[in-house]
Amino acid sequence: MGEITRTKIAVIGGGPGGYAAAILAAKLGASVTLIEKHKLGGTCLNEGCIPTKALKQSADIYSSIKNINLYGIGAAPPELDLTSVMKYKEQVVNQLVMGVNYLVQSNGVKLIKGEGKLADKNRIQVVTNHGLEEVEAEYLIIATGAKEVSISGFEADGVNILNSSQMLSTTELPQRLAIIGGGVIGVEFASIFSKMGVKVSMVELTSSLVPSEDEEITAVLQDAMVKRGISVYTGSRASGYIKNIDGSLSVRVVKGDQAEDIPCDKVLVCVGRKAFVEGTGIEKLGAELDRGCIVTDASMKTSIDNIYAVGDVTASEQLAHVAYHEARVAVLNIMGCPARANYTAVPHCIFSTPEIASVGLTEKTARERYQSIKVDRFPFAGNGKALISGSTEGFIKMITEGNTGRILGVSILGPQAAELIAGITLAVNKGLTASDIVDTIYAHPTLSEVIREVSLSSVGMGLHSL
Repeated sequence: MGEITRTKIAVIGGGPGGYAAAILAAKLGASVTLIEKHKLGGTCLNEGCIPTKALKQSADIYSSIKNINLYGIGAAPPELDLTSVMKYKEQVVNQLVMGVNYLVQSNGVKLIKGEGKLADKNRIQVVTNHGLEEVEAEYLIIATGAKEVSISGFEADGVNILNSSQMLSTTELPQRLAIIGGGVIGVEFASIFSKMGVKVSMVELTSSLVPSEDEEITAVLQDAMVKRGISVYTGSRASGYIKNIDGSLSVRVVKGDQAEDIPCDKVLVCVGRKAFVEGTGIEKLGAELDRGCIVTDASMKTSIDNIYAVGDVTASEQLAHVAYHEARVAVLNIMGCPARANYTAVPHCIFSTPEIASVGLTEKTARERYQSIKVDRFPFAGNGKALISGSTEGFIKMITEGNTGRILGVSILGPQAAELIAGITLAVNKGLTASDIVDTIYAHPTLSEVIREVSLSSVGMGLHSL
């Protein structure tokens, strides 16, 4: 056995939940050791949220320049240089990774690079490049995240069949791309690569894209994607593929008793992620698990008294901002400040084209839970700033409780939806009503005015709607 580190709090996993917990605990005066086997930032920063949004930025600008004549500007047709696009993506990722490293070090967190495994409730054995080290801690926080799910017959080989991480490092754009999975990740990749000129086909097992979102919203999204040339196969299953003589692929898609072969050059598998519990050692300590996830209470404590878990490794939603929230809750409780995780208003953002953002209940769920609800909508076509930017596609949808006017949920499909949802998330979290929004002055001309407009409609005073 090599070096032994003794610390108050040890954190396994340096993703959003892990590094946030480590930094906050250090700021509150605890001695902290953070164990990470790869790069700080986890999947979100290195292989998920950030790199995909960097690619989307390049794709959006490329698409905008191709249509720049709409704004009265003449320009030669742009050329997409994928090597430069990927270089830009890496620059963004590397800068943020360096920033997280700096914050960890400057706050006095001890960072051990290696793979950690629980030996018992207070000891972690870490396999590093220098040998085996041991960490003894009063409290442990498990933040090992999640890993990609594979499906039989489409195991990623990095050549023909790619997972999302491999797709983010591709060096050549395929002419045709088949995406298996029409959830958040699949929809985002479809939007990005179709804008780059790739012919995209999507296969989704359920009856709609992104089935967790409002049905009306996803139906309009699907129409918009089809309009942009994306082929969408919902209620369908990818049963296998063959490699043709010319090197191309054909994916067999089955819907009911009908089958169709989709020609493509690459297949991207995006069918979700599952908690990374196996190998952490916590399962051998008798911690309670549910469907492969670590079970916690509202304080983020597991069934083992001194061990907490945060982020994708738990049963909560696999979102970086949820992990940040849970990290704060776990650390506060460890440091003697009682706190509970609040999932009342978790914003969901999908960086598709057009964007989707939502918070609270969908219309379907609201109808199931409440006797009386009111549903109102306002189109971006009625918003001056949207018209100026040439982004009038989509609408905002608000669901309120019939008797009180309390905002139960909001879904947005349209420009900058992910930015617009922040304000309404606060409203849902604090139990505000549509009247509270109406009483608030919104700047003009801004996209955010759609929030006030739909609220005006909700209280029967619609200004720019029929």
